[in-house]
Amino acid sequence: MAVNPEISFADQLPKPDPIPAGELNPRADELKQYREMFFDPRYDGFSQDLEYLCQLPAFSSAQVESSRLGVGFELLDHRTGYDFQKALPIARQSGVKWARLQSGWQRAEKEPGKYDFAWLDEIVDGLLDAGIRPWFSLSFGNGLYMEGAEPLPPHGNYFFSPTRYGEKGIRGWTNYCRAMAEHFKTRVFHWEVWNEPNAGFLRKPNMGKVIQAEPPEVYTELVALTAQAVRSVQPEAKIIAGSISGCAICNEYIQGLFDSGIAEHIDIFSYHPYQAIPELYYGERLQFIRDLIAQSGRNITIWQGENGRPSDSAMLGRGFKSTQGSQARYLTRRYLTDLRLDVEVSSYFLICDIGNGYFPNGRVHSQGVIDATDPENYRPKLAFRAMQSFAYLFDSRTTPMHACFELYPQTGWGINTLPLEVASGLTCAFRRGNIPLFAYYHPTHIDADWQVTPVRIQTWVHDSMKFEKPVLIDPITARVYRIKHMTPWCDGNYGNVLIIPRLPLLDYPLFVTDASLLDEIGRP
Repeated sequence: MAVNPEISFADQLPKPDPIPAGELNPRADELKQYREMFFDPRYDGFSQDLEYLCQLPAFSSAQVESSRLGVGFELLDHRTGYDFQKALPIARQSGVKWARLQSGWQRAEKEPGKYDFAWLDEIVDGLLDAGIRPWFSLSFGNGLYMEGAEPLPPHGNYFFSPTRYGEKGIRGWTNYCRAMAEHFKTRVFHWEVWNEPNAGFLRKPNMGKVIQAEPPEVYTELVALTAQAVRSVQPEAKIIAGSISGCAICNEYIQGLFDSGIAEHIDIFSYHPYQAIPELYYGERLQFIRDLIAQSGRNITIWQGENGRPSDSAMLGRGFKSTQGSQARYLTRRYLTDLRLDVEVSSYFLICDIGNGYFPNGRVHSQGVIDATDPENYRPKLAFRAMQSFAYLFDSRTTPMHACFELYPQTGWGINTLPLEVASGLTCAFRRGNIPLFAYYHPTHIDADWQVTPVRIQTWVHDSMKFEKPVLIDPITARVYRIKHMTPWCDGNYGNVLIIPRLPLLDYPLFVTDASLLDEIGRP
């Protein structure tokens, strides 16, 4: 504009154009509902790089033939933590194929030798009808066979090994295990022995308020008795043991289990690797278990049997953000970590928030992927939608592969001295037939305030692989975007690569694949 020197500069400027009310905060509803905002190219600086195409489809569990993904239906024994019949219609749409159940000896046998499995029939049959395979954790004691033991508050459980109560305790337990196997032998084929024996759930009796776990050999003895009892009725049964809590600090206990001969009795070793950064040291801890299995000479697989995170910071205390978003991010990273390291089953804890009178003070434990804060209106959380995304992408026909998929800063070519936020990003690859599926993200702390960071992608795929129309998939928002720019680049010495010049780096996995993947998987 032409400036008049006789009038002040400020007086010559027009007032700013008003912004329409609806555009003042286009994500206000999202912020109000979740206390955070999720990636959107329009507002995060990627509108020139990505074009929204569609929502990612979702399958029900019945529509998925098989996969490694599961979810926990624990706490339905005598400590009824949520209403199964209210959770089941939502769970049907999860797409997962496995469900961990606790058997509840104390609820099933209230009079010696008389078993009531009707409440378990309802759960097992409901899951099977939904296309979800249940597996049992045979867990916790029964006061009928534990003379002198007192139940532990607030729910009256007996966290003591039946083997500590002589012939009466052993007979009561093995009879119960045989009765379970007989009753469910045509419906359930995987049986886990106890829950987290190293974390005080198999504790020494008569210790008062002191929690001291039984040594590994006591648990191994219980596993041997249980395996024998179940297989006497169901010879093809798969016996699961370990159920280890906190793999970060329990190598001595795991070593003790294998030293005491646990491998002779089991088909599957399970563990619960709770930690705020699910990838940290995880491969090394997993390899430690695999090395012990190899030394045993037995054909034993590994299941990740329980792992999750709440959506409410009240569950973890100060310093933890714990929102629906952080819970969803954790789920995506937990599942992906197990999948890329070839764990046979990955079970997320838990299907539904725990309430329904479980806690004496009436509060709700928010670790479920279904919100039960309103007991009359169960609702899926963000983590549930993320679970659906993984179930859609990772059935048994999507398998890990080794591939080059590298992240570089947005600073051009050559050496750079930027901090490691980009260079330490984690990548991995899968394939579905001849279609690659790449994942990438930054493995920062789940509760950190990660900022969207632009990165350049460099990859290579074999000529037999289909990667001509690249798309980006966000598993939490379930949005599919067209990647607008990709170009081949050739170095005469090193060969050809594909360059995607600009994509967002987040603190949870985004997927890059060919658009044909959605046609290959199909739509509901």
